[in-house]
Amino acid sequence: MKPGFPNDATPFSSPASLRSRGRRRDAYFPLLLVAIFALLACQKPHPSAPAPETLRADGPSPAQRRAEEAKWLARYPEVATRDGPTLIVRHDGAEVARYVDDPKGCNPYSVSKVIRLYDQASGGLQPVAEVTCRFGPIDNRYLVLPSSDKYTVRDDVTASPDGRMLAMADNALGPTGGQFALIDWPSLTRVAVFKAGCRDIAWRDAGHIDAVCWHNDGSSPHDPDDSRSVVFTAELTRGADGRWTMTGTRFVGGAAGHALPRLAGETPPPDRP
Repeated sequence: MKPGFPNDATPFSSPASLRSRGRRRDAYFPLLLVAIFALLACQKPHPSAPAPETLRADGPSPAQRRAEEAKWLARYPEVATRDGPTLIVRHDGAEVARYVDDPKGCNPYSVSKVIRLYDQASGGLQPVAEVTCRFGPIDNRYLVLPSSDKYTVRDDVTASPDGRMLAMADNALGPTGGQFALIDWPSLTRVAVFKAGCRDIAWRDAGHIDAVCWHNDGSSPHDPDDSRSVVFTAELTRGADGRWTMTGTRFVGGAAGHALPRLAGETPPPDRP
């Protein structure tokens, strides 16, 4: 063998040996194509995107947050004031919390909502601020309580007309699930929890709520393509015994082969939030 050349590739290879190697390469090529197509066929396709009606919207810009806050503070000047980067939250005229924008932490803090809740001292309704902490790409929301404690809010929170009940949606799973909770105020005890995501929550009175909800009773609750997920308009009702039920009234979109859901609110154990 001449140095620098492999055994079968010397400069003295005959035409016959070259044709033989070419035939071997031609025989291997179809096998290679078959292997590539088999590998592609085994790959799981990307799941389709969740339904647009349940996607969380992109967070507003800092300017939009300030503009939204200004609307709430103009309507409820007694609930909070802003001094540059400092947000001062009050209850019944007294300061209960002070938040300062921090480029390495919450930046910015902003009042994102004000809800009116029952006040035991006055017997009337008092405004309570929902504050949003923008931490990187994440919004952390909470109600600032009269005690200055914070109560974490998931996606949305609303109050009953008498201010004695909160309705809170947690829609992190999008169209594959979610959780909807009814919470007593001021004890903050969860009185009913439904395995359903909900939006467009509207209180008719202290015992009736209208909403658009979705529920998944399938075996794959984390699969966005699970056809068992259904979206429907719902009526939530509190019975004479104090128990809440969720009854579907009509489907939103197609739901062939499904019955409208009727769910009973579960009561969490006392040691669960």
